[in-house]
Amino acid sequence: MEKRSGSLSWDNLKCELHPWIKEAIKSLGYPTMTPVQASTIPLFSGNKDVVVESVTGSGKTLAFVIPVLQKISNRLHGSLDQIKEEESDIEPVKKGHMLGIIISPTRELANQIQLVFDKVLEYLPEDKKQIKTQLLVGSLSSVREDLDHFRKHGSHILIATPGRILDFLSSQYVKTNSVEIAVLDEADKLLDMSFEKDVMNILKRLPKQRRTGLFSATLSAAGDSIFRTGMSNPVKVAVKSKATHLNSAPASLNISYMLVSPERKITTLLKLLQDYKYQKCIVYFPTCASVKYFYSVFQRLVNDSGLEFFSLHGQLSTQPRLKTLQKFTEGDINIGKYVLMTTDVAARGIDVPDVDLVIQLDPPTDPDVFLHRCGRTGRANKVGQAIFMLNENSREEDYIDFLEVKGVVVKDMKAPEVNTSHDKFQENFRKHVLEDRARHEIAVKAYVGFVRYYSKHVASSIFRLQSLDYLGIAKMYGLIRLPKMPETKYIPNELMPEDGWLIDPPIDMDTYSYADKAKEESRLTNLQLEKEKKAKDAKTRKLLKVKNEAWSSKTEKKETKQQRREKSKRKREAIEKQIMEESSDDEGTETDWKELVQMNKKSKTNNNVQGSFDDL
Repeated sequence: MEKRSGSLSWDNLKCELHPWIKEAIKSLGYPTMTPVQASTIPLFSGNKDVVVESVTGSGKTLAFVIPVLQKISNRLHGSLDQIKEEESDIEPVKKGHMLGIIISPTRELANQIQLVFDKVLEYLPEDKKQIKTQLLVGSLSSVREDLDHFRKHGSHILIATPGRILDFLSSQYVKTNSVEIAVLDEADKLLDMSFEKDVMNILKRLPKQRRTGLFSATLSAAGDSIFRTGMSNPVKVAVKSKATHLNSAPASLNISYMLVSPERKITTLLKLLQDYKYQKCIVYFPTCASVKYFYSVFQRLVNDSGLEFFSLHGQLSTQPRLKTLQKFTEGDINIGKYVLMTTDVAARGIDVPDVDLVIQLDPPTDPDVFLHRCGRTGRANKVGQAIFMLNENSREEDYIDFLEVKGVVVKDMKAPEVNTSHDKFQENFRKHVLEDRARHEIAVKAYVGFVRYYSKHVASSIFRLQSLDYLGIAKMYGLIRLPKMPETKYIPNELMPEDGWLIDPPIDMDTYSYADKAKEESRLTNLQLEKEKKAKDAKTRKLLKVKNEAWSSKTEKKETKQQRREKSKRKREAIEKQIMEESSDDEGTETDWKELVQMNKKSKTNNNVQGSFDDL
């Protein structure tokens, strides 16, 4: 374990930096080093591999940016202990070769790392060979475009996400033989199941004699994967905060929780955003669908001119994501309060100035991400406040004990009173949803997405589907009717509304229309076709019922017909017998009995005639 000693002045750094790097540090407003910088820069700038674990907001990015630039400057401009008369004596970097690779789990973090590099590189003298960076992330440009840029400009430092750089390195035009230094930022995330295979394939392509640095706030979560990264006898740099636990939040960060009814979470959030004193706030929602949904709701229903909302989630393409983050970062705090609505895509490594409030509607499914979320505020020894909500009347309060076991101490905070504002907001919310069928469809999608999200909590004994308030959450999402899903079986029968309706009186779903005229016309057409199909299907089913009637029913009908025939036969035989007996009494008449039968039938027919004809 590397320990720091002495002052944190840059003059006391235990290695000599290039003059232009010293000038950049001074000009960029870093008067002193942070403990992690003081411990890491001398080691990583030298010939040591490092595994750096330090609390969020402690300055880890600059702790690897400076060593990377120091090494590449040594390679391009000559090291400080070398005596070179002319820079031309230095062997040039071959075409298709790069010198450094920085890997990040997210596009936003990769973009931010490049910005830090470029800010420092602004102080590189013009008479020295320029050090060029290149950002490689998905959907910002194609791999072919990245290759063309690389071959044309000869980039020295590649800052990339794993998937894109792996595709990039697969090209025959890209050579990795000259890579001198590689960095894995947020290494615990890069070494988990989602990225590990790609990262290992990337590292295998790099020279074995390179220097490697792993940086994260929660690196212990990476486990044994660290030993497969090809490092040579690495030095571990573990810098604790003033708290006693390594994974604790920095001393400048206050973390509080409040118990809130699920139905009132949104109105509680709005109350905090309106009344709390802050410059910029990041609000973490559980899913991309919930960010998109509530962003659109707030845009229409929240008329507070002092609040400026921004939406950032993983379903946005790279360009809008980076543009949104830039607007939020560069926003003028003198105009109003800036609120970034986002998911865990902005939980790691994002460093936005003036963020002094973080709110989480729900704890993350991965407990290690909790501190990453909170750590977007209280950075660089600035005071920050992080608030997270837990559902009241559930087992979620046990999450507090769970955090304490992990070394995170949180304070209890009373939820603000929202009775009046809640009723008014819910009324407007319901009207908003009823205005457009599409809004309810998005609400249902967000609701179902939340339930799936909730089911994936690592602490499943605390966050239990059986005890979730499905009705309260449905009202929070503005649903007018519960969707049909297996989890509704956990709703007690006495609480389950009739047919799932959450409004009274229910509405006719056939007349619930889209605001988009073209979409509504298509819906009505499909509805008519569906009705015709149902009528046709009903007629077909009736015909099929007759055609496919059970053989037993047909047999019964046949037996009934046979019985009628036998009954008729017995009746006819009885009549014939009677006639034979009568004819045997009349000895003088020899009449054929068959004629008598015919006469008997005729007499029965004539009995229907009314009146007498004797006088005719």
